[in-house]
Amino acid sequence: MAEETHGAEHLEHVAEHGADHAASAFPAFEASTFSSQVFWLAISFAILYLLLSRLILPKLGSVIEQRKGKIASDLDEAARMKSEADEALVEADKQLAAARAAARTNAEKARSEIDAKISETSAAKTAELDAKLAEAEARIETMKATAMANVAEIATSTTSAILAQLGTSAADAEIAASVSKSMDEVSA
Repeated sequence: MAEETHGAEHLEHVAEHGADHAASAFPAFEASTFSSQVFWLAISFAILYLLLSRLILPKLGSVIEQRKGKIASDLDEAARMKSEADEALVEADKQLAAARAAARTNAEKARSEIDAKISETSAAKTAELDAKLAEAEARIETMKATAMANVAEIATSTTSAILAQLGTSAADAEIAASVSKSMDEVSA
């Protein structure tokens, strides 16, 4: 039971003390401490302003300016490198076009030289073959004439032998004329 009495007394004490505090206002709004709060607010604001304006913001501003300068420098460098790359590409295209033109010219020159050599060799071989053909035709004509002369002689002697076998005879002039006439008919 003693404990119940002690607990009740404690509750009464807390209730009295809470009533005392409930009567007073929130400390930040108490008029008695308002002037000191404004004073310390002004001092804190001035110190914060001085720290920001003299130390922190200039450092931030210089860092931002450095970054802007670095970005501008990098952009200028990139533009310069791009223009150099474009110039190099144009120059490479020019060199490639010149190389292609030179290769085309060399190919045409080689083709024309080869065609000239082929024509020259072909003309030489054609002339050689024509000469050989003319020589062969002349030999054939010579052989033909020789053979025909022998044929006339052989035909005349054969005709005389056949007529002798048949028991008829003819003059050599008649036989030669008859053989000559037959040869002319065959030749035509």
